Amino acid sequence: MKIAFQVVTGLLFLFIVSVWLGGLRVVVVPASSLLMYPATAVVADGYAYRMIDSPQAMCGRQTYPATDCEQVAIRKLSRDALVKLPFNRWLYEFTDPERPARGNLFGEATLRKSI
Repeated sequence: MKIAFQVVTGLLFLFIVSVWLGGLRVVVVPASSLLMYPATAVVADGYAYRMIDSPQAMCGRQTYPATDCEQVAIRKLSRDALVKLPFNRWLYEFTDPERPARGNLFGEATLRKSI
């Protein structure tokens, strides 16, 4: 029983590492996008994304995002998606695009607004 558990754990670890190094990412596109229907897409070479991500969360993590960051990301996803699956709200909420980045120096501080 112990050997079977170790074999399964080793295979799972190898699968996760190969997917991560291969650049496969799960990207969730919400219904607000204009170029792509709400979908969950599997993308290759998506190194700008996390393992499970959305264009809104990716643009929210950037320090100085472009004004059309989400539209450019969705346009690239519509061309480069390997597999398009139905939209999954739980995965989209898992990406949490409204939350500021944790590594950001000013993410926790409340800054004064100029009047």
